[in-house]
Amino acid sequence: MKTNRLKAKSRRILAALLILSALVTSSCWDRREIEELGIVIGMSVDHARQKQQTSEEEKQFVHRHKKLLPISITYQIVNPKIIGGSTRGNPTNQKPYINITSSGDTAFQIVRETSTRIGRPPFFMHLKIIILGEEVSRKVDLTQLLNFNLRDTEMRRTVYLTIADGKGKEVLETSPKNEDLPSFELLSLINNLAKTIHIAQPISIGTVSEHLSADTSFCVPRVVIHQKEMKLAGAAIVSGKTGKMLGWIGEEETAGINLIQGTGKSEEGHKGGIIEAVIKGSSEPFSFEIGKIHSKIIPSVKNGQLSFKVSIKMEGRLGEDWYLNEDAFKEDYLQKVNAAVKKRIEEIVTNTLKKTQKEYRVDVAGFGKQLHIHNPKEWKKRKENWDEEFSRIPVSLDVTVKTEEFALKGKKR
Repeated sequence: MKTNRLKAKSRRILAALLILSALVTSSCWDRREIEELGIVIGMSVDHARQKQQTSEEEKQFVHRHKKLLPISITYQIVNPKIIGGSTRGNPTNQKPYINITSSGDTAFQIVRETSTRIGRPPFFMHLKIIILGEEVSRKVDLTQLLNFNLRDTEMRRTVYLTIADGKGKEVLETSPKNEDLPSFELLSLINNLAKTIHIAQPISIGTVSEHLSADTSFCVPRVVIHQKEMKLAGAAIVSGKTGKMLGWIGEEETAGINLIQGTGKSEEGHKGGIIEAVIKGSSEPFSFEIGKIHSKIIPSVKNGQLSFKVSIKMEGRLGEDWYLNEDAFKEDYLQKVNAAVKKRIEEIVTNTLKKTQKEYRVDVAGFGKQLHIHNPKEWKKRKENWDEEFSRIPVSLDVTVKTEEFALKGKKR
């Protein structure tokens, strides 16, 4: 009798567990078919020119919100029926995406406005990149511009950010060469840091938020339109205090930031970029391909005076040499190569510091971070107005270069 009661009780418990598991594991109750989604892959934010107000209601709105800068957002939405197809499979040559632009005073307002114009409202779970126009980046705090993106639960903080030299919308309207969508083309360029030191480090909106919260300045990759093609060239300098873009640095100065930070390290089968130089007494150039970069920013406080030393140790190979009278197997020639690369690195880094430290008066290479790590007490005294403090602090360089290989000419023994 007791055994029967135990069996009945066990059956009831098992039934309850089965019902509970069914409730917990059912994950398709709110599913949405991919054809029903307006999947946004990329978006741009630009300054929108104000239209002429005609109604009294519009005039009153402008009066109440006269400090607002109207913005224009373009969403690049995937066409799932076309993407990945060929011309044969797409006889109408329809693009695998559509760009839709709406204007308003806030990003949230614009999203809702866009939903009244397309059958598939914007879906941001797969958003990969945001492109800010130059004008809006100079006039509006990025904390405000990205507020919606950081709050919305559909968006990830890993979304990359770039700033366009001109309008961000124009980048989304270029014709991609290797990818289906302009947004994918831009992502491919961003990921080319393993091949060159002349493009800025990719930066996510999550990292941007961290910089702005800490009032630290930073770089954002610049994208330009060159002969109807997009190109990454240099970077935008953003002030941590104001959250606004201060100006541009060029490709060489961007390389200087990368050298200071030690970025561009080689991956398996990839190199970190090229240093072009000329040996003293020669007019023929050579290319030094970077294999490894080991950089350190070393703070020092003596008699109350703060200074920094940037130590850069580089190894690489002689990738191309136009001076045919020299022998790459000779040690004295390699010493000349090393000296020329060392001099070139010093020139690049010095010019970069002149631009960022003296002209823009900001720290975008992480000097303050290293001071915080190595000397917290000194950092605490200076952190409130760090960018201004940094503009007056001396920085010295210690560069070491070593040539390890000569490409197919042979290997050093």
